[in-house]
Amino acid sequence: MYALHDGQIITSRKSIVAFAMDIDTSVTYNTVYLLSHGLDSQDSYLRLYATCSRVYYLSRLVYRVQNGSYKKLDEKEYRRILFEGHAENCQEVYSIMVNHYVEKNTSMTLAEKVFGDLQILESLWCRAIACVGEQIYIPELAYELDYVFRNFGELSKPEYESNLSLFPKNYENFNYTEGIADYFEKVMESIF
Repeated sequence: MYALHDGQIITSRKSIVAFAMDIDTSVTYNTVYLLSHGLDSQDSYLRLYATCSRVYYLSRLVYRVQNGSYKKLDEKEYRRILFEGHAENCQEVYSIMVNHYVEKNTSMTLAEKVFGDLQILESLWCRAIACVGEQIYIPELAYELDYVFRNFGELSKPEYESNLSLFPKNYENFNYTEGIADYFEKVMESIF
């Protein structure tokens, strides 16, 4: 049984599904873009922040069940709604890269690597979104994407200490407070 975590927003299961469906295209397309380009411009930093903001907000939404506890959708449901509609396979990732980012010279090999990295990131993000007992934040989500990009095509499936763990134990030099996370944290502090 889970109690409400600080920052969580009580809504209905239907509203959570509707919001996830509203952001799916933006989250998927921008994630594919970022996994293929990395943080190579001011535009990519803005894309990353916007994408992580959407994912963060989704992670805050919970609904109450009959016994009085709070729930979220499960990882598989978030993954299905957010990513599978647009990037279920390598061909769809290739299509996003070629048709939406004017990358006519994109190879299928690159699309395969991006698709593999997307699957890793989906595992990381959807686990965090579905976690009721902990809350992930924008800088941490950004770090996960940047970490996957920096380890292009080299990561195995994430492993965790426990069911409540948000961060993988099997990724070397995985420090979700450094790099882009630290940068976003400082920017957010200066703005807010």
